[in-house]
Amino acid sequence: MKEFKHLPISDYLDRAASSSPTPGGGSVASLVGALGAALGQMVYNLTHTKKSYLENDETTKAAVQSDYHALVRLQKDLTDLIDKDILAFNTFMDALSLPRATDEEKVIRRKAMADATVLATQAPLETATKTFKVLQHLGSLSRYGHKNCISDAGVSAYLAHAALKSAVMNVRINLPGLEDKEFADNAERTCIVLLEESDKMTREIEAIVYNRL
Repeated sequence: MKEFKHLPISDYLDRAASSSPTPGGGSVASLVGALGAALGQMVYNLTHTKKSYLENDETTKAAVQSDYHALVRLQKDLTDLIDKDILAFNTFMDALSLPRATDEEKVIRRKAMADATVLATQAPLETATKTFKVLQHLGSLSRYGHKNCISDAGVSAYLAHAALKSAVMNVRINLPGLEDKEFADNAERTCIVLLEESDKMTREIEAIVYNRL
């Protein structure tokens, strides 16, 4: 499978708009999250050499730089999830197409579908977790980013939040098909926490940005 993350953006958009089920919502959520992480890095790169920023104490600058490096890593992780989500979907479709003429084939098919459903749940759950971390590393950039690009810190938070909520929806669509109910319950609890905390963080970042415009 050609990696979707290496497609030109116009080709990726065409594929997303087509009748093909991939890339679907989970892959697109990962892409949006990666864009959020990238935009947060841009704020840092437009800020860290400015005189007004250099006047901050060393502890503050070290904390902001640490957030920047975290966003670099998160962008890579989320970019990889663009294809990881597609692979999980394809694995499920492969399991769905397995023969079921005999009792043995039915057992094999059911096991393959159960395993594939776990993968199809884990991929968007990982995206939701990673985009939550993006939000965690945007607070300092919204506070100390240069005023000329502070709106980009806000857009970065919006993108990360949208990606998280989209990923959660892709987790939840798979929960009824999970045979491991403990895993399903844990996934749902994680989603609830991520949604509640990300809502709060996004509102806080939004308020900081608007106060600095």
